Amino acid sequence: MQADNVAETGFDIGWDFARFGRVLGCGSCEHSVLAGYRAGRQHFRVPQHVPDRFVSKWLQLRLNAFRRRRILDVEVNPAYLRKIDCERCPITLIDMTHSALVESDWSVDRINNDGAYAPGNLMVMCVKANRAKGAKSLGQVIELASGSAQGAVFGLSKREWARLACVMVGAANWTGVSPPLSPLLTRLPEDSRAPLYFVFQQTLLLSARLATERNRVMKALYRLHPSSERSAILRCAVEKLAVDLKYAAYPYDALAGERVQRPMRSWFTTVPATSTPGLLQVCSQYCAGRCEPAPPVGWALETSGRF
Repeated sequence: MQADNVAETGFDIGWDFARFGRVLGCGSCEHSVLAGYRAGRQHFRVPQHVPDRFVSKWLQLRLNAFRRRRILDVEVNPAYLRKIDCERCPITLIDMTHSALVESDWSVDRINNDGAYAPGNLMVMCVKANRAKGAKSLGQVIELASGSAQGAVFGLSKREWARLACVMVGAANWTGVSPPLSPLLTRLPEDSRAPLYFVFQQTLLLSARLATERNRVMKALYRLHPSSERSAILRCAVEKLAVDLKYAAYPYDALAGERVQRPMRSWFTTVPATSTPGLLQVCSQYCAGRCEPAPPVGWALETSGRF
């Protein structure tokens, strides 16, 4: 980004703060942002809109990203933040609050810390989980999830670190290698990237509760695998999953056991590569989107998401 574009971006941020009647602390902003804010205050004597929490979060993200010279994609707007919003933190499983100034408040963070604020690289989590994640890499999070320490470490339990690892795996750059075939321990954030094995697990989980749904999905999966024996074993695992879901405190806990994971991995690792499009088609009704081999160029991983 050229110097004049940087100044223009800063001006637009300040202008929008004034347009929505948000107070901007003059001591923590650079000249271009303050110039836009002052011009906006002169132009909008009365705020033009009352910002909802999505507009407020959008303004905050833009300002924070600009201060840190991080790219914020134009597609990340209030409507996008509404799309990825959720009521329950996928890491701590607590119901999130809003503007209560407590650890349960909702926050928006990048999944891959080396990427831009861009579609697919953002998720909603509580402030507690966001602070614990900080600037940690996927490797550090996996280490915390598998460590021997008892109790909370950096504010999260081992299971919470494991859930965080699950949502970060898909945003890592696995070009040339395959991500680990581990259990999916939490809900995949809306519009985020995930390994196909995670998408496969979530599809089985979401379809397992109703007999008609799991029968329909299993019938489609039977057509994708040449081994009727492996498919039959997978069918038994899904039936067990349906039973375990009745007693699981959190639905994704039902995916953690080896009695379910072993047949899932066996089926998934032996399904022909030519069946991948068909598998994605089956999963698309529940959680799957496009199949991409690497993170999008727009994440700007080569510059750590900076302009």
